[in-house]
Amino acid sequence: MARFAVRLALFGVLVWVALIAVLLASRHSLIYPFRAWPIATQTSGLVGAEVHELIASDGVPLSVWRVEPRLGKPDILFFTGNAGSLPSSGPRLNELALQGYGIIAMNYRGSGGAPGVPSQAAITTDALSVYDAYASTPPIIYGTSLGAAVATQVAAKRKAAALVLETPFARLCETAQHQYPIVPACLVMWDERWDSLSAIDAHVGPLLILHGDADRIVPIAHGRRLFAAANEPKQFITYEGGRHNDLRLHGAGQDVLRFLDGVAGAE
Repeated sequence: MARFAVRLALFGVLVWVALIAVLLASRHSLIYPFRAWPIATQTSGLVGAEVHELIASDGVPLSVWRVEPRLGKPDILFFTGNAGSLPSSGPRLNELALQGYGIIAMNYRGSGGAPGVPSQAAITTDALSVYDAYASTPPIIYGTSLGAAVATQVAAKRKAAALVLETPFARLCETAQHQYPIVPACLVMWDERWDSLSAIDAHVGPLLILHGDADRIVPIAHGRRLFAAANEPKQFITYEGGRHNDLRLHGAGQDVLRFLDGVAGAE
């Protein structure tokens, strides 16, 4: 009986090690399950946008959607979630553009048919390059899910008129830990932590965080931890019954516009 227990424990350890090895090898494809929608010749849902090409520091061409601001409104530098391609965000961006806001939206490397291999280091560098190339004045930086982590990293290194984070995680590896509780995710994801919690206090300016209390992908506790670590002025909006990808159905679009109009009016 004791020998059987030892063999069973050894088998469990081997399965655990194998699972860690699989996750270590596949972590980039799990973090960046980018869709292959081509975006070079379309700006789906975003009226009046132009597609620009910006060459990244390592020579990779980046596609950037650009709508010039109107009515004295600021630019919004937008980062989408890990769906990875901009067409799914077109209607959201169009709502903002119709109110006169400028749009600067980067398509991640490796998504939408774009070349390059995505990683935290590469995407952060790309995002800073887009900021430097297009933001003549401090923009409002807006990100959703993974894009909220990108937005936080940019706002920690560049000046932002305001920061909007929709369904953000505190640290990506902790979100992975929630999904895979038996795996030491923060060790496995040693190079892809996306640690927004350590970066959020570098942003100085208005902050809006939006989160649903029924979000099973990124629990609302992540958003609350970020909020607690952030500087004033800040606002947190909870959506009862809101999940990870449906906050616009709960009125988030209107809440974002009210916040942005307040920021633009205060400038």
